[in-house]
Amino acid sequence: MNVARSDAAAPTISVSVRYLSALRERAGTRRDELALPPGSTLGAAADWIRATRGIEVPGPALMSTLNGHGWAQLPAGLATELHEGDEIALFPLLSGG
Repeated sequence: MNVARSDAAAPTISVSVRYLSALRERAGTRRDELALPPGSTLGAAADWIRATRGIEVPGPALMSTLNGHGWAQLPAGLATELHEGDEIALFPLLSGG
C-alpha cells in the first residue's frame, strides 16, 4: 500500500485506489491511499493515477468504478467530488466467447 499526500499541514480526505487483476502488476501495488484536499474531483484522482502509475484512466480497455458505480454512470463524470472513504477500483475489461 502506498500513500500519496498533498500537504501534511492542510486538511485532507482519504480515498482508496484498488488495482485489480493484471493492473496490480502494472501499478506495482494492490492499493494506493490518496490524501487529497477537500473538494478534489474524480478527475484529480485520475490525473494522479496517470502521472504516478502510468495507467490511462478512464480508458477504453479499463473498467473504472467509484464506490461500485462505473464512472460513465456518474452524472458529473470526472467532475464528481470525492469524499472521505471513497474507493476507486480499476480493472481490465474481460472479453471472450
